[in-house]
Amino acid sequence: MLADCSAVSELPDDEFSFWLTKEIGVAPVPGSSFFSRPELGRRLVRFAFCKTEEMLVEAARRLARVRRPAHPVRA
Repeated sequence: MLADCSAVSELPDDEFSFWLTKEIGVAPVPGSSFFSRPELGRRLVRFAFCKTEEMLVEAARRLARVRRPAHPVRA
């Protein structure tokens, strides 16, 4: 599923994906990687749901913590 992340962050998709992975523990794929014109996917991230039910419940619990704006994270 592609999701618009602009409501929680002004970061481009790749930086937001890195932030979400590092700070929240849920790893999306940057949306721009699915477009021949990457700029069309800069506000999108992709989530895959081919996981166990327990893993999806945990991901939902973690994502519920995203209530603050995301900021760049140093690698």
